[in-house]
Amino acid sequence: MKANSHTKIASCLAVALAASVSTPAHAEGFAVARHRTNTANLDAETLRKAYSGRIKQWESGAVVQVALIVSEDAPETKYLAGAMGMSPREFLNRVQQEVFRGEMRRPTAIRSSADCVAAVRANPGTICPIADAAVATLPAEVTTGAKK
Repeated sequence: MKANSHTKIASCLAVALAASVSTPAHAEGFAVARHRTNTANLDAETLRKAYSGRIKQWESGAVVQVALIVSEDAPETKYLAGAMGMSPREFLNRVQQEVFRGEMRRPTAIRSSADCVAAVRANPGTICPIADAAVATLPAEVTTGAKK
């Protein structure tokens, strides 16, 4: 893939995420979960970099690890795909391409918001989308959005 193509991908991701993440990583019934020790501000630019493999390590030193539901029908996948301005199939294919190119680590496969929370608890570098309904019951070490 040419550098120009990578730049176009990054630009599309930035525009889509900026539109969908107007408040700290919340939109359309979902939030982006992170570990409390992750000091990253999960603004649109940071999310774009994380989901395209352009950021490899958080300021806290933890390695960036995204978690995804690898199903085109999952609401969380549809949320991320919509935030990226793509169909779920295009989004999952794009992630697969970035992994193949070596730009990002293989995402942790999850099946639900509960799996997302477990992944974040197990690895402080993990971020993933969870349903807003799950936010109220997050354990102490997991939070959403920007660190205050």
